[in-house]
Amino acid sequence: MACLPSGLTRLLAGKNIARITRRCLSSTNYDGFKVRQLHGKESASLANSQTAEGSRLTNEDLKVFHSVDPNGFFVALDNAGDIVGTIGAVRWTEKLGFIGFCHAGEEAKDRGVEEALWLAAMEHLGDRNIGIEVDASEAEKCGQLGFQEEWRSGCYKGVGVSLLPEAQSTKIVRRITDMPFSKVAYFDEDLFDFQRMKFLYRWANIEPPAGHAYALSEDEKVMGYGVLRQLNLSKKYRIAPLYCQHTAVAQVLLLALLNNIPEQTVYIDSPFSNPSFTRILTTDLKMEQIGERVRMYTKGDPGMPLQKMFGTMGSDLGS
Repeated sequence: MACLPSGLTRLLAGKNIARITRRCLSSTNYDGFKVRQLHGKESASLANSQTAEGSRLTNEDLKVFHSVDPNGFFVALDNAGDIVGTIGAVRWTEKLGFIGFCHAGEEAKDRGVEEALWLAAMEHLGDRNIGIEVDASEAEKCGQLGFQEEWRSGCYKGVGVSLLPEAQSTKIVRRITDMPFSKVAYFDEDLFDFQRMKFLYRWANIEPPAGHAYALSEDEKVMGYGVLRQLNLSKKYRIAPLYCQHTAVAQVLLLALLNNIPEQTVYIDSPFSNPSFTRILTTDLKMEQIGERVRMYTKGDPGMPLQKMFGTMGSDLGS
């Protein structure tokens, strides 16, 4: 995702982001453009923000992301009614929000479009602890605006392999579609301390060829789950997420997912806080690190379960 625009840096110089008032958004009409909420049928426009390799979702997946907080996505329109910018501001809880999908066309940047979108997003999130995820090169700039660096992730690229095909047919590893979904939802809620069943059901309740999703359970209790979904390009996939109680579970689920796409390109974002898993990616599976991202928050780490986050959703939802 794009970082805070330079124009916003000037606008907010010396101010705390959480203290931005409604006065900044007294009108949604600006010089040559206007800002309004994004409609679900316009979700495909969010793809313009996904310029990093391995990040571009399908239109159907963008609709799922939009459903998390339909009131928190905004677009900027020029006088012709064309979309020239987007942003997403997801309210996860009353205390936690996340900004993603930030994009403005080159011609729109000089007209204050980025600044207007960011202000709309922050008004929507209010006094919550606001998170963003940016490229490492942008972290210092965001720090000047009050965002605090909490942790870093690597973006890894590799290919699917058939190293443990039997992992797909054991009693402990099952397709999520073949088990009570509530067990997966309970595991996820226990990790993050908030409930998001509707979103997870749409995201993880998936069948080939769109993707694959597995959960590993022990004594009928879910110990981890992982989802592999196809990107908008053929033969390219992303593992998002891979949440597990420990590295051994993550390794089994990872190999079960990769077995479905031999020799096809796959991406995963994994926090550096799990070095043993990073070694599996880079040493055992020969995956290449192609990027580094920084997770930042306005009020500090909200308590993300890093030791159990082996593959994150990506840079736009904050999980």
